[in-house]
Amino acid sequence: MKYIIGILALFLLVSVSLGQNVELIFSHQFHAVDVEAECSACHVAADTSTMAMHNLLPDMETCYTCHDEDTDCTVCHKDPDNAVPYPRIEQYIAKFPHATHVENEVACETCHAGVASNSNIFDSHLPDMGACMNCHTELEQPDYCITCHAETEDLMPADHKLDWTKSHGFAAQADQECSICHTENQCLDCHQGDDLDHKVHPLNFVNNHAIFAKGNKDNCLTCHEELLSCVDCHQQEMVMPANHSSAGWSNFTTGGRHAREALQDLDSCVSCHNDAVGNPVCLTCHQQN
Repeated sequence: MKYIIGILALFLLVSVSLGQNVELIFSHQFHAVDVEAECSACHVAADTSTMAMHNLLPDMETCYTCHDEDTDCTVCHKDPDNAVPYPRIEQYIAKFPHATHVENEVACETCHAGVASNSNIFDSHLPDMGACMNCHTELEQPDYCITCHAETEDLMPADHKLDWTKSHGFAAQADQECSICHTENQCLDCHQGDDLDHKVHPLNFVNNHAIFAKGNKDNCLTCHEELLSCVDCHQQEMVMPANHSSAGWSNFTTGGRHAREALQDLDSCVSCHNDAVGNPVCLTCHQQN
């Protein structure tokens, strides 16, 4: 632990030291708000850039279109005589096309949120995947992600490896960010409606799932889209409502209690006793003359 603390302390010390010695004092807020300059006035290559490796940061010649070379350098440089270039972003999404976004009239701050009100040179304001997915939602299209990402890029988050297949259910219940990359249909590809072999339900769920079903039926229907899935399983396992085993439920003379309840609420009977492709189940006992 003491080694980790030492490394963190060293990292913070170096970061503070670098922050104090940064020669650039560039302010996006000054340019975007005070001067009302368009983003494209400085980032001139954005209109034609089709790959992230293109250098979109302005060079000094671009600055000179607005700033006087001899008098305005101190606006952005602490020490103009020993000016150092801002480090270029060399690694980002490989094929990100700025030009496509410009053509579709996507405002710069849609992706680079907050940049217009910022005066800190350290903030790059690059969008994370969540920001991209606000617009790019067609996740089920084949090869959708490699529109911007390289095919060789490892897109799987670090926490999705090792035993993630077994443990992701707990994370999915606690974290709603799954929908950033995954659709509900993709969940159902693995977790089929009647497939309880996958550990998608708590232990002993087969025995007590009726309690959950009564209290949260809509949640059940997320995967079990048709009530027939309930009927099929209950019929196979000979599961019956408690009143079906009560005295006087059925007889061959008056019909018993089930006849009276059928007259009052036939829909409840049909919810289980129904064959969608054949004759009503009632005919099994009540033969036509």
